[in-house]
Amino acid sequence: MANPTVRVLTLLELLQAHRHMSGRELAERLGVDRRTLRRYIQALEELGIPVTTERGRHGGYRLMPGFKLPPLMLTSEEALAVSLGLLAAQGLGIAETAPALDTARAKLERVMPARLKQQAQALSESARLELPSARAPGDERLLLLFATATQARQRVRLDYRDDRE
Repeated sequence: MANPTVRVLTLLELLQAHRHMSGRELAERLGVDRRTLRRYIQALEELGIPVTTERGRHGGYRLMPGFKLPPLMLTSEEALAVSLGLLAAQGLGIAETAPALDTARAKLERVMPARLKQQAQALSESARLELPSARAPGDERLLLLFATATQARQRVRLDYRDDRE
């Protein structure tokens, strides 16, 4: 890993994968000294990637929470798994997410090598997620609302009305 650009991208990948890493650990993984690591951190910051630094005994580096990360490096297996997950999500039929699913698949396929792109397209053409059809049309926003409430451990109250009110 002699190329500095490769090391900066590897640094970004390490920061994406780990919530917090010490400077010593990052320098060891990259095979550089601490001074060079600081230059790589500065390079990320110059690219607009907010890296926070904590000094002291338990200090280290981390990416700013909520930061939208530009490069996402996936192995071939991970890319296929994401592609399959996007196909499965389309099977849920949530209208609000349909445009995002299409654009995410297009972005993913645009950067895939030809062999991997062919495998993803084969999955798209032959794999289907079959769900039981709903008896009544639902509101997709409710699914997201309930999922968010569940995650936040909030109590939800439902009032049921049949089709005759």
